[in-house]
Amino acid sequence: MLRQFRLTVAGPLDEERADVLFDRAGDLCVEVVPADGLAWVAFDRDAPTLVDAVVSGVRDLDAAGLGVAAAVADDPLVTLEVIAARAGRPVEVVRGWAGGGFPAPVRDHPRRPVYHWPDVSAWLDRHRAPVPAAGDTAVTLEAVTLALRLRALAPRLERMPPIRSLLYP
Repeated sequence: MLRQFRLTVAGPLDEERADVLFDRAGDLCVEVVPADGLAWVAFDRDAPTLVDAVVSGVRDLDAAGLGVAAAVADDPLVTLEVIAARAGRPVEVVRGWAGGGFPAPVRDHPRRPVYHWPDVSAWLDRHRAPVPAAGDTAVTLEAVTLALRLRALAPRLERMPPIRSLLYP
């Protein structure tokens, strides 16, 4: 199933490291806002679960020598192709749903209408195939972000094992 998310990069993202990422994986897009010093990597990763997808994305950034500050949700605007990938259905089936009660596009376009994913997900839960709830996504991304923060702090801690033991009381 298609999993979409973004990883916020901790520190600068230069062309050399971006090239390492592109060589490693073809399912990502690098986005940089030079004026703000912000960079993130957006993933469209096929994986059995969101946590599997996000952890493999973190590993890709690690291999490129990039720090990861946070895991965040992808843009909530989606096309019919993305809806099909997330729902695990052919795009022709999803196109057929687009009539009769299906959420209206937020940006109508004759060839590529754009939909609001939370509205589509709620409709799928009621009428077709349930998809992972946004709450599950938020919890997963928050847990990964907390693990990344702990990983960043670990080298400065006197002893990590007692802290690690708090995860599994």
